[in-house]
Amino acid sequence: MNAFQSGLFLNRIPYVKVGSGQNPILVLNGGQAFVRRPTPARALRDAKRISRLLPRDRAIYILGYEPYPPANYGIGTIVVDISQVLREEIGPATIMGISFGGFVAAKLAAEHPDLVREMILMVSAHRFSSEGRRSIDRQIECAWRGDFEGFLDEFGLVFRRPWLNWLLRLRLRQERTRLHETMNDPAIIVRGLHAVAGEDLRRDPAWLTTIRAPTLIVGGTRDPFFDVEAMAETARMIPCSQLKLFERETHMLPVERPRAVAKAIKTFLASHQESRNGDLLQTTVPP
Repeated sequence: MNAFQSGLFLNRIPYVKVGSGQNPILVLNGGQAFVRRPTPARALRDAKRISRLLPRDRAIYILGYEPYPPANYGIGTIVVDISQVLREEIGPATIMGISFGGFVAAKLAAEHPDLVREMILMVSAHRFSSEGRRSIDRQIECAWRGDFEGFLDEFGLVFRRPWLNWLLRLRLRQERTRLHETMNDPAIIVRGLHAVAGEDLRRDPAWLTTIRAPTLIVGGTRDPFFDVEAMAETARMIPCSQLKLFERETHMLPVERPRAVAKAIKTFLASHQESRNGDLLQTTVPP
């Protein structure tokens, strides 16, 4: 079994590494990386879950986000940091962006094509759905007020399977008395959310056409944050892309269908030479 190693890039960006070898994979985590207070146990738990989706014969770096982001924090700031990490520490890599991390991955691929060999957008797109944007706005409002219960209520039905939603609600009820201990500082949460919500991501997606990395977009047809329309638009705009949809799955697709997701990633990485031809392949996976 591969050992997990943790550390800091640029003396401020936390990461967990697993595996070794050439052709590294850099994972840009989702928004939960700045919503909860960062702890070594939480970082290791996330790394174990994410690494199960990826090939075991490659070095995998799972990145968090700056724990004390500056007031002007945004996607551009994060892209500058990640590009520096790649140039100075890792080298060109396959980039996987999960949810929020997908925004960063896409901008990185567009602005630094020499650093991105392949790209995977996991339950993500270049913009939120209308419902997803409304949810982010509500999360920002709750975070500003310090209303962590209201904030977490936005995630009350994120799973497809009812029993998982029941367990999530039970866990949230059990945590209500100590939410201020487990949740991050409201200002940090808001800055992280504003990093994407503060940009007009719907305005003009033409920048996606500059991405040259073979790209796989994986999502569920019932994802409330990134709907099929948003993911399909991303796939149409990126010249060399594949869109793989899982019927009736939600934003928690990687958690509920890890084996199927891992298989899709493995197939994509093994055949990325074909995806360089610029063909768009759209497939729908049954439940």
